[in-house]
Amino acid sequence: MKNYFLRIFLYIFLFFVPICLFSQELQWKAGLYYFFDNTEFARSTIAKPQTMAGVHLSPEIGISWNTEHSVYAGVDMLKLSGSQNVTDKTDLIAYYQNTTPLMKFRAGAFQRAELLSNYSDFFFQDSVINFRPIIHGLFWQVGQKHQFFNFWLDWVSHQTVNDREIFYVGASAHKRFKYFFTDFQSYLYHFAGRENNLNDHVCDNALAHLSVGVDYSNRQGLDTLLFAIGALTGFERERALVTSHTPLGAVVRFNVEYRGIGINNMMYVGNPRLVMYKKFGGNLYWSNPFLQSNFYLESRFYLNLFHSSDIQGKIASNFHISERKLMYEQTFYLRISLNNHSKFDKKTLSIF
Repeated sequence: MKNYFLRIFLYIFLFFVPICLFSQELQWKAGLYYFFDNTEFARSTIAKPQTMAGVHLSPEIGISWNTEHSVYAGVDMLKLSGSQNVTDKTDLIAYYQNTTPLMKFRAGAFQRAELLSNYSDFFFQDSVINFRPIIHGLFWQVGQKHQFFNFWLDWVSHQTVNDREIFYVGASAHKRFKYFFTDFQSYLYHFAGRENNLNDHVCDNALAHLSVGVDYSNRQGLDTLLFAIGALTGFERERALVTSHTPLGAVVRFNVEYRGIGINNMMYVGNPRLVMYKKFGGNLYWSNPFLQSNFYLESRFYLNLFHSSDIQGKIASNFHISERKLMYEQTFYLRISLNNHSKFDKKTLSIF
């Protein structure tokens, strides 16, 4: 299967190059993403201790026309650290893109981190980017970093005898008023059944976060000074059962970064969530498992080793307080993104 995807990429490359040389503009991307995440969660009853490490290589080539339209094809290859395999997972990348200074649209299979980095790990825990880097669906955004609205669809799994039908649909928005801002993130996760399996029940998992806050920075080294407060609401149910759950809680964020050294704090106080986690686990929930408790505090102390449009590298020590216990995590991330068409792409949201 891995050689199959590589052959497809080679065929596409050999097909595109002659076309691009004689009629359209040739474009390319080259991405490398290395991750190391060691979670020391042995004291927790709701989150697992584990070490995740590996590297993604994602070359893409494409053709563009009329300055706004383009088609890309490539592969995302994952190599796990310590694995004896040449590659451990290979995903096909293939999508159409329409880009203007105020709008971006994609359809197909494309990188998640390029477009949904504004979502917190209350929606997508860190391991989602590590092991599920590709969106299969649609993305549409109006606006740029400080003022935007987007809508997206991610079709996670096609229904078969062995696999459930699963998809995400989501929307988010951000509006800046000088130092003040309002922010919104949401999604609905649809977890359906398998073919001809009457024991599977459709499940729904919806999550929304609305917040307001203050974000200040200056040219004297203060990169971020952010304080925000908001509400995190949700809807969870297994349709065969009468009971549904509508958890509600408050979220407080306080972030400071000075000359590349910073701390990100995020606190949740409210109803326990992920009520069906013991039954379905990560098949139904991609969010932070610590939200199963009614109080959770996450503090990330980090150092930006690299921070530019082409390379971003961050080392961090993360502290988690849940179940009245303190737990520890160490992370290192490095992302390199190169291309020959950065006119609009360098205006997208920060990856980390």
